Formats: sequence, C-alpha cells, structure tokens
Amino acid sequence: MKRIAIGLAVLLSAVAAPAAAMTFMKVEHVCPIGGERFSAQEMGSGTAFGHFLDGRLHGAIQSPWPLVSCPGNGFVIYKDDFSAEEIKRLSAVVASDEYQRMRGTETSYWLLAHLFEAVGAPARDRAGVLQSATWQASPEQYPRYVQAASAAVAQQCPDARAAAERDAPWLHCQMLLGEWERRLSQFDAARARFERLQPLPEKLVVGPESESTRRQYAAEIAQQLQLIAANNAMSAMAVDANAPLDNTSTERLPAVVGDMSASAAQAAADTAVDAADAAAAAADAVHAAEMAVDAEAGEAASEVAPDQRRR
Repeated sequence: MKRIAIGLAVLLSAVAAPAAAMTFMKVEHVCPIGGERFSAQEMGSGTAFGHFLDGRLHGAIQSPWPLVSCPGNGFVIYKDDFSAEEIKRLSAVVASDEYQRMRGTETSYWLLAHLFEAVGAPARDRAGVLQSATWQASPEQYPRYVQAASAAVAQQCPDARAAAERDAPWLHCQMLLGEWERRLSQFDAARARFERLQPLPEKLVVGPESESTRRQYAAEIAQQLQLIAANNAMSAMAVDANAPLDNTSTERLPAVVGDMSASAAQAAADTAVDAADAAAAAADAVHAAEMAVDAEAGEAASEVAPDQRRR
C-alpha cells in the first residue's frame, strides 16, 4: 500500500500535479492488527481541476485521499510497516470501546488522528490529518472538527511568531486559520486576520520561482475579504490567479479579484464546481463498473500471499 502523505506541508499545499484521470485498483491487504486478510478498491490516481480555500482538491479525485480500514476491527491502515511498539499501542486503542464506538460516528481521518495520539506522532502530522478530517465532516461534525484542527494547526503558525521568523509556509498556515474563522461565521476575527495578512505575500513569498505562488496567495486573500464583506460562510473554490487571461496581464489579477463582488466570485467558483462534478461523476461510473466486475469474480483475499499486498 502506498504510504499516505500526511505531513501538514503536503496537506496545506494549494497546488497538486494533475494525474491523467481518477482510476481505481483492487489491492490485497493483511491487517497489521489481527492479521485479517481482505481486498479493497482503492483510488490509484486522480485529476484536480482546482482547490477550495481550505485546501481540499476538487475534480475527478477524492479529497482527502481515501484511507483503507480493516473490516473486522476498523483499524485505519496509514502506512506499510509498523514497529512492534506501534502495534502494541495501536492494538490497545483499536480494542477499546471508545474506538469501536467512534467507528460508527466519526470519519476515517478523525480516527487516524486518534491513532496518532496513541503513537505520539509529530504534532505537525496530526494537524494535517485533522485538516483532512474537516474535509470529510458532516455539517453537524464540522464545527467540532474545525475547532480541533484549528487548535492543532495554530501551533504550527502562531500569531505571535516574530516577524523575522515568518515565511511562506507560516503565511499559508495563517490563511487556513482565517478560512476556518470565516466558515464558522467569525467574520470580525477573519477580517482582522486577512487584513493583517494582505501585505505579506510580497514580503514572505520570495525567490525567483515564487511569483505564481505569491500571486495566488494575494488573490485568495482578496477573495476572502470579499466573501467576509458579504458575510458569506459557505465553502468556496479558490480563484485561479495563474490562469491565462485574454488581453489582461496576470499581474493584475489580485486587483481584479478585489474589484469583484462576492456574488460574482462565488458564481465563478460554482461554475468551476459544476464542471468538475460532471467529470467526477463520469469517473464514479467507471468505478462502479469496476466494482461490479470484482464482485462477480468472488472473494479470493484469503488465498493471497502476504507479499502480494503491496502495490
């Protein structure tokens, strides 16, 4: 199984290299806890057409990347190899009443964050996992998930960090905190944060190959301020500050975004969402057909040798 990329630096990235399409494959597993053998349909690749302001990718892709859980005990498999000490700690957590109860009420990435606590995973990794959990959350779960994720992420980019120690990752992390404030309708706090951040892309996102990132950050901050001005707490697709513009220099895009009404910005984002949804639906149809074929083939997971479970 491909190791899940869970570091906060990866999960906060707004740019993803597009794959050819969303594809699925049948993968054989042996559960690290208990030894149960099973097979699972897993996403092998995907195509992102854009991203939301909280970092979630959109397109013919599942975001966050789907995790595989052992059917019997619900253990979330997040890497290939575990040490004996990790197995000991994780086994105790998975066997607990609390974990088994959460299997029916919480998302896979929320469960993974719980497992990370048990093994003492780095705070940066746990913050990234909690960010992904917010992408899976139901409306009822969302405030609770965001509060937990925000507390973890804030430790990675404290407001009080000295100016000399601030950099582009700190800025991006701060933008995520502001997005969550807006989504929870904390508009005054979100406005104050983005107004503080507005002049910083030019100062913090530096280097000969940073122009596109600097432009994107500036555009997203301007977009956030427009949404906040309209008291808009809805999820929104991020503007693409680096898309080709006819007869218009991309250098002006942050100013253009600033001139847009919030409703116009949201309408443009909704159009992009509709197009991406159509592509994703087509890929889902292919996935369903693949699963039907696999069902007809019968269950053969128990006959697969352990060394066949890796991709």
